[in-house]
Amino acid sequence: MANTAVVYFSGYGHTQRLAQQVADGADAQLIAIDAEGNIGEADWAALDAADAIIMGAPTYMGTVSWQFKKFADARLQS
Repeated sequence: MANTAVVYFSGYGHTQRLAQQVADGADAQLIAIDAEGNIGEADWAALDAADAIIMGAPTYMGTVSWQFKKFADARLQS
């Protein structure tokens, strides 16, 4: 079975509820991006070990939230 992770940011809880349902259906680990756009080192390790990563973020003005963008850019810079 694939090792799957769901990583998400939720400003008001709507995306969190969707991410939880997806994680339950996929038997995946759920990883929340905090209000500052960060996740912990253990979460980065879980993403590195995952066979599949499902991402979720709210959209504002046609793009993802700044917290999700910061998370996505963090891996590119390391």
